[in-house]
Order: sequence, then C-alpha cells, then structure tokens
Amino acid sequence: MKIILGSKNKSKKEAIEIALNTLNISDYEILSIDVPSHVSSKPLNGETLIGAHNRNREVMKYCLENNIEYDLLISIEGGYEQVEDYYFIVTYASIIDKEGYEFIGKSQGLQITKNMFEWVKNGQSLNKVIEELLDNKDNKKSNGISGYLTDGYYYRSIFDSTSIISAYEAMKNYRKSYEKLERKLLSNHEKTKKGNTNDNYK
Repeated sequence: MKIILGSKNKSKKEAIEIALNTLNISDYEILSIDVPSHVSSKPLNGETLIGAHNRNREVMKYCLENNIEYDLLISIEGGYEQVEDYYFIVTYASIIDKEGYEFIGKSQGLQITKNMFEWVKNGQSLNKVIEELLDNKDNKKSNGISGYLTDGYYYRSIFDSTSIISAYEAMKNYRKSYEKLERKLLSNHEKTKKGNTNDNYK
C-alpha cells in the first residue's frame, strides 16, 4: 500500500507507522510531501480539522500534477479546542482513498488549562516554554506537548496515531456497517412518515 503523507515531519510519519502497526498492516510505504495547511501555525477549534483537510487536498493536487499514484493520502493537523469552560489538545487526520473519498478521524482529547489555551490563543508557543523548562529544543518534534503533560505516556506520535486509526476504521467500514445503519435509519424514517400520515385519517 502506497501512502502519501502531507508533511515531512518525522513524528507524523511515525504516527502513521504506529497506527498501521496497531491495525496489523505491515505492507506499506510512505512518501512524505511538504504542503501548506492554509490555517494558523497553532490552529484553534475548527481550524484544526480544516488544516488536515486542506493539507490533504494539496497533496491530492500535487499527486495529480506530478502523475504520482497512491492508495491513500494522509494528512494530520494538531491544534487546540475549547468546549464551554474546558480546553483540550486535539489532532485531526484526513484520509483520502484513491477514489477520492475523504474520511476524518479525531484523536483522544487531552485536557489543558485555560491559561495554556489563552497563551496559544494570544499567539504564543507552549512548546517553547516547555523546551525552556526541559532545556531541550526538540520537544515539538519528539515528545510534544501531550508527551510533556503526560510524563511521556502520550508522546506526540502516539497521540496523533489515534486520529489516523479513527479515520482508517471509518474508511474501512463505511460500505459495511455505516451504510447498513444508514439504510436502517432511512427505512425507519419512511415508516415514521407513513405512520404520521395514517394518523391524519384516524
């Protein structure tokens, strides 16, 4: 299976490898291409998903223009989310198959504080502060914010891999369990409509 990754970031490539190994997929190759996300460098809320989507559309465009064949396009975007008074680090992954269908996956969310979220919202970098604490300039590329906050448990590629697994499972099962449930919902909806129509004559 030939995979084109929308980034040259080594941890994102490692995230794909972890995801595929978790899914018991061993026959693959990954080609990395640097593409823009067209969102801010520290995406907030809906920007994160849009960033993953934009990257993959840019990868598709690049492959079409350069006659590059592929089985899957994968792009990953990490960012921050606010839900009411709660704040999280999240990752979204976009997978596009060779037929052009796109599937989106989301990582588990890791809670952060309001101060951390506001720091990023104001254009500052959490990673730079963490790197000052650790005296390590490579934290962003290896451990990541999630790795630091969880004492190495959720290091960046592990954290990101869950979004890829989510997207891959949606793609893998779409024409089976997803479509089966969709048909059942449609059938139930039609039955409900008929029942409501019959009630009008009672």
